[in-house]
Amino acid sequence: MSLELLEKNAQIENVPDVVALEKDVHISPWSSTNFKDALSAKNIFKVFMIDNKLVGYYIALLAMNECQLLNIAIHKEYQKKGFGLKLIKNLKKICIDADISSIFLEVRVSNKNAIKLYEQSGFNELGIRKNYYKINTGWEDGVLMGAEL
Repeated sequence: MSLELLEKNAQIENVPDVVALEKDVHISPWSSTNFKDALSAKNIFKVFMIDNKLVGYYIALLAMNECQLLNIAIHKEYQKKGFGLKLIKNLKKICIDADISSIFLEVRVSNKNAIKLYEQSGFNELGIRKNYYKINTGWEDGVLMGAEL
């Protein structure tokens, strides 16, 4: 097994694997329709594979000179191995090439691993969005984070 990470634009045939990964790693996962909508909206939707296995993906929206990271996930088997950093680095390169000056995202306040990843990638906390995420027991705050490019 090689560990070469292959990046490509998501296609409709990737959606079932993306949905399965999403359900495995997120508390309140996006639906298949959400991912199909992201494809039709022409968002940046990248999938990352190793040996034809989905390792991760991200979806981002570019508007004016800003980027909003809408969704990102790494397969549990590949978490804490630097793959999240590679996905963020990939997005940053796309943004720089498109003359984007800032990237913004929200993350659950309890998702300490993701917050650490974003901080390692140059993101800073900008504020708290009260009751932003639906979870099994009600609602959870979101941390708004941003990075200047």
